[in-house]
Amino acid sequence: MRLTLLTIALASLLVACGGSSNSSSGVTSPPASDTTASANKAANCKAFAPDQFVTRNDITAGSRTADATLMLRFLHYTDDHIIDDEGQTINGLGVSDPIYPLFESAQRLQEEYSDEVLNNMIGHSNDCIKEYPAAFMIVTGDSADLTTLAETRRFIDNLDGTFDQMSAFEKSCVAGLPKGTPTFVIQQACTRFTGRGVPDSQSPDPDVSDPSFQFTLTRTLRQIVNQLAAQLGRDDKGGTDPSRQTLTQAPGLPQVLRCNGTDAGCENQALKTPWYVAFGNHDGYLRGTLPLGVGINELSFLTTGRRHIVQPREFIQEFFETSSQPVGHGFNLVEAARRDDGDKRNDGYYAFTSGKFRMLVLNTVLDGTDPRLPTDLIRNPLVLSDGTIDRAQFNWVKDELDKAYKAKQLVMVFSHHPDLTFAEFGMFAAAVPIEVKAEELNAELASYPNMVAWLAGHTHLHRVRPFAVTSGEDGKLAGTNGEISSSIACKKPGVASDGKPHCRGFWQVETASLIDHPQEQRLIELFDNGNGTGTLRGPVLTHTYERSRKLAEADDRCQFYLLDPNSLQKLSSDGGLDAICSFGLTRQGTPLDRNVELMFRMPTF
Repeated sequence: MRLTLLTIALASLLVACGGSSNSSSGVTSPPASDTTASANKAANCKAFAPDQFVTRNDITAGSRTADATLMLRFLHYTDDHIIDDEGQTINGLGVSDPIYPLFESAQRLQEEYSDEVLNNMIGHSNDCIKEYPAAFMIVTGDSADLTTLAETRRFIDNLDGTFDQMSAFEKSCVAGLPKGTPTFVIQQACTRFTGRGVPDSQSPDPDVSDPSFQFTLTRTLRQIVNQLAAQLGRDDKGGTDPSRQTLTQAPGLPQVLRCNGTDAGCENQALKTPWYVAFGNHDGYLRGTLPLGVGINELSFLTTGRRHIVQPREFIQEFFETSSQPVGHGFNLVEAARRDDGDKRNDGYYAFTSGKFRMLVLNTVLDGTDPRLPTDLIRNPLVLSDGTIDRAQFNWVKDELDKAYKAKQLVMVFSHHPDLTFAEFGMFAAAVPIEVKAEELNAELASYPNMVAWLAGHTHLHRVRPFAVTSGEDGKLAGTNGEISSSIACKKPGVASDGKPHCRGFWQVETASLIDHPQEQRLIELFDNGNGTGTLRGPVLTHTYERSRKLAEADDRCQFYLLDPNSLQKLSSDGGLDAICSFGLTRQGTPLDRNVELMFRMPTF
């Protein structure tokens, strides 16, 4: 056990920021948006951040026309990080905070309110799409934070607007017990550590006006004491409160959400559109960096009483226990041959169709398995929080791109990691078996004139970058890390009506998280301007749960910028951390990264 605890402690020092039926074809059509004139206009929702809209012409000149036709509208959520906060005391231990701000995400001031913020965002999203209907929502990873089953279930419950749903693990566990097993035995064996039906024993809000909270070791110790007190069943005044005894029962939803959305006066709201999900590093690895395996649940039994999801298929299966659509939330669309084979790395990517668009949902996390190691014990030991895909998934991407091109569909790509956070730029890049580099993937995407955009999360910031093909049929693709370029061969030779190559490149849109400041997500709209150009409109969605917002603002640091490899180079050569922080950047991004209208070329096939 000592070795395991030491491993966890060391790994936490490397913490990162951070249709219902099966279909072998991977194709589904979500309900069509309302076709009224109002619904087809550019959305104007109260939840939009107040920033001015900025039109960007980095790839194609022009602007959205007054009579532009709406092709698709959907929501982009990412990095919601539902946190089993009492589990932090052992599994995270806050050991990364003393060297803050480099490894800051182990404990946040605002971590108590992840459920409330998500549900508040759901409510504002519902208000928006009631007037401007969206075909679906997609969350690009890090739905959970510590990989506990309670976190994954709370994420699903929040989006379903339900409470006390049995997990896939519980159902399987109960089904495996002999008939007539006493209830108390079932509870101890199957439901004790899952978090279902148990209130969330929240610690008191930190006093952000107290300067000692900015001294991270003091702050960490205070949080640990508060959390341990809750686990021992003590209330804020030191008295006994059995409802707060969470050592042997994982916490569930907070009081305001411990009801079903159909109940009178319930604040728990279901998202009123179908939703899809992708893997994030925090969904698969402890603290987003440490691969889980043999012994983790045994350790948790002795410490926090939590059950962790230790295999990708366990995570996937939970999304089939849902009251919303589609059942499986995209994982039902994984091709049958991959779903049934012995390679668990291949279960997490899929594709679906919505209107004129083909959506490719990548798994940039679990495909980094090192084949040289026993995968049931250790996965992805040196990739840490970074992303990668293997050759099998890359071949699948190429096949899907070909299918979409032949079907005359526009393409959108979704993943947790943007290209800048792929393993080739990581700390141990030289030791990681990288099968496909970001450069190769970017070049392949840019070689299709129907490729529009790649949406990602992970960095917890708003950032929008063009991947523009410069000149000629064999022009250069620029953009990967701002430095790397590769020759591409456009799938449609010759030039378009404006005399330029058919392949113009694509946009990469990173959206901030719900856990860190500014706690924002996005609405995405795609318009055909009727003149050979299209517009991707990406307004930022904000929330009104001010209790969390104030804590998140106090907790915010500039260390996110270290995710950019260029910053790492500057860190060692130009004044250290102060040089990075003095850039004046925040996770909010610049005006060019927030309420944007991104021009692209409508393809001719």
